[in-house]
Amino acid sequence: MTRHAQGSGIPPLHTWKRAELSLAGVLLLLAVGAWLLTGSMAMPGMRMGILTGTGSTSMSAADPVAFVLFLVTWVVMMAAMMLPAIIPFTVGVSRLMGARPDAHGTLPSLTAGYLLVWSAVGVLAYFVVRGFDALGAGGTANGVRAGAVVLLVAGAYQFSPLKQWCLVRCRSPFALVLRYGSRAARSRRSAVAVGVNHGGYCLGCCWALMLVLLAAGVMSLAWMAAIAAVITVEKVAPGGKVISYALGAVLIGLGATLLAAPGVVSAM
Repeated sequence: MTRHAQGSGIPPLHTWKRAELSLAGVLLLLAVGAWLLTGSMAMPGMRMGILTGTGSTSMSAADPVAFVLFLVTWVVMMAAMMLPAIIPFTVGVSRLMGARPDAHGTLPSLTAGYLLVWSAVGVLAYFVVRGFDALGAGGTANGVRAGAVVLLVAGAYQFSPLKQWCLVRCRSPFALVLRYGSRAARSRRSAVAVGVNHGGYCLGCCWALMLVLLAAGVMSLAWMAAIAAVITVEKVAPGGKVISYALGAVLIGLGATLLAAPGVVSAM
């Protein structure tokens, strides 16, 4: 870990205590279970998207069963993708809150609040996918061009001040505990509210990457793994800002290529 990581409240890996390693292990096991569940629950038509040249996903916006199934699967997906990324942050919060005698039960509530934000985003994600579905139905080239615009938007957002502002807060358990520690320790409900607040920062950091996932194949395990890896590296690795900028450049390059030559997708 770098000095920045230590200063942010994330303890170096070699200093993690047995309880902290156990906490990380539990989160990883939950993530593995979520990945397995996602693989078994994912609707076949949702494994592809406008960026992968698919047509209709056969998912009706008026079908309540499809809507509920999508939301349930989305919640499991978010657990699969986000839990590994927040392990160092969670360990940092656990250590910082551990000195507080009134912090019992705070950590699970914080995590629940964090996941609640991403679960709520699933409602919007459903209708975004329906919109992409309509674009894809108009022809592969139209869908790919729309996907190219998504890549360009996501790439540009990587360079925005809002992205970097949210990323800094996503990486700093010290800032969270310093500002909200007393409130989080007040009650489980307050801890959930603080978790929602932190989830909002994470949403501000990652919404554009999630939009790329929706365009590429919202329930594709391969795309999920790729986006999850990017999110984890941004949040955990030293030089997160540089990594964020490099990813932005790659996304803009891919978007420009597909916008100019949408037939590239069909040739792949």
